[in-house]
Amino acid sequence: MIYLTTTLRRPKPKTIRSFLALFFFCSVIATQASQLIEVSPVVVAVERKGITGAGWAVSMGPQGSGKIALCYPNHADDFGASSGTGAALSSDNGRTWTAEHDDWPLPVMADLWIDRLRDGRLVALGIRWLPDPRRRGEITSVEVPRDAWKIAFSDDGKSWNVTDCAVECPQEYGVIARPLPRIFEGADGALYMPAYAWAKTGNRSLLLRSTDHGRSWCVRSVIASVGDMLKAGAAVTTPWLETSVSPTADGSWVAVIRTGSNETASLVTARSSDEGLSWSSLGKVLAGPDQEPVTGKLPGLLLMPGGPLVLLTAHTKRGCFLHLSIDGTGREWTEGQLVTRVTGGNTSMLGLEGDRLLVFTPANGRINSWAVRVLSGFPRP
Repeated sequence: MIYLTTTLRRPKPKTIRSFLALFFFCSVIATQASQLIEVSPVVVAVERKGITGAGWAVSMGPQGSGKIALCYPNHADDFGASSGTGAALSSDNGRTWTAEHDDWPLPVMADLWIDRLRDGRLVALGIRWLPDPRRRGEITSVEVPRDAWKIAFSDDGKSWNVTDCAVECPQEYGVIARPLPRIFEGADGALYMPAYAWAKTGNRSLLLRSTDHGRSWCVRSVIASVGDMLKAGAAVTTPWLETSVSPTADGSWVAVIRTGSNETASLVTARSSDEGLSWSSLGKVLAGPDQEPVTGKLPGLLLMPGGPLVLLTAHTKRGCFLHLSIDGTGREWTEGQLVTRVTGGNTSMLGLEGDRLLVFTPANGRINSWAVRVLSGFPRP
């Protein structure tokens, strides 16, 4: 029997130093390559008891003015048993905030948000009534109050033209459980917003459309039913099918939908090529080189002009993340970019000028504002 022996030589100190230097260099390059956003230190926008979500912000003045309003629910998360909203204002793009009076611009609402239209006008939608989730599937349109929702328009944010708005919901879809942000315009000037409905036949994610400046809305399409979500491999464990819809860089629209409440609940997505009239089959939102499912509660979408499409996700047990679709189409997503580990699940964001946006997160009786610079997806000089 022949034995072969090998003598192992101890590497020279110079070799070790060279290896460590190379390892450190590669680690830095990998870190830099994966860092797609730059997050500034936190700013407290609101601090008061009773905050259950981050609210919704809107740019109040012309481009470059720095004026932002943030409206948020200021009551218990009790499905409409209580009501009231608060507001905060910033005149320097979110670096500092002051309190606005409560119940502005619409009084006694369970929730509200404001959006800016293409012509510069502001539109606010207020939710006064929410159905009892214990009776989902039983409630009919007869039980929906006439003033369940309000809509208001303003040219300057000071005076508002307020009216009731009604949603015509086909009987097979039950009742609109909740309209959802954001309101946006189609190519023909019609207004659109997502919603979810509860019915005996099951819960659905919907797209609503208005052609009379928001006074009346109809169901444009069913984005997805619970059955569709199950076929996509999602375990649907919540009736709150919170949905975000956004135009994309290639002209199609993309929707992202919540399916559950725990930290492993997958978000699902569908696409429309005819302004929401029909939708593709659902699939899970997958991100990063390993195509991992993206999870979270209330999703948010934002198409940055000339830049990427941004997907905002959050969960108390995981944190708040941004995923980027670099080409703006929402067909491929980067791995999650961390904004903060300390957050609730109801977050929101607002695009600023250029490559900057604000992310709002709730935690410990505060609404925190994070200024974010997006480092990828924009033409660079």
